[in-house]
Amino acid sequence: MWPRWLTEALQGRVPLSRAFWLYGVGVSVAYSVVGLFVDIANRFALVVYLIVGTALGVLQTVILWRSARNSPSRLLGRLVRTVMIAGLVMIALMLYVLYRNSDLLLSSDNLLKIQ
Repeated sequence: MWPRWLTEALQGRVPLSRAFWLYGVGVSVAYSVVGLFVDIANRFALVVYLIVGTALGVLQTVILWRSARNSPSRLLGRLVRTVMIAGLVMIALMLYVLYRNSDLLLSSDNLLKIQ
């Protein structure tokens, strides 16, 4: 059903180096390049872009976590998993801060006025 390259990555059957450089850095760079063309004034386009980014972030986290055991260095595998946990904690913390201080969120109208 799913492409083999994706299922193998999600099952952690790829080397950590490939998971990091291709599925981590490569996908993030491609997503950022697409973001250059997203019209932030178009709320629908922005929401779709953010939802896709969230889904990609979840996939990247799963792929990196599961591929960490394929690292030739046990220390490097643990480092990758530690960074994944720290990233998830930071996301939860940022969401909490934004929830408690909604005035920190800027609408697209305010973003356009700043520039």
